[in-house]
Amino acid sequence: MNLLQYNNQRILLVDIDGKSWSGMAYYCDADTNETEEDALTVKVGSDYIEFLESDIQSVKIN
Repeated sequence: MNLLQYNNQRILLVDIDGKSWSGMAYYCDADTNETEEDALTVKVGSDYIEFLESDIQSVKIN
């Protein structure tokens, strides 16, 4: 999945548990992240939630 295309976009993300999250997305490259996977950090309200690529079922731009 090419997560970079969602950087600085309002998205609707569905995680592997089927829960939906809507907010502004920020791309986190695996090379600069503490994990071996790329990730999206989603601003939901005043919270920031990080989703590893393997935790994402689907993403679409809102």
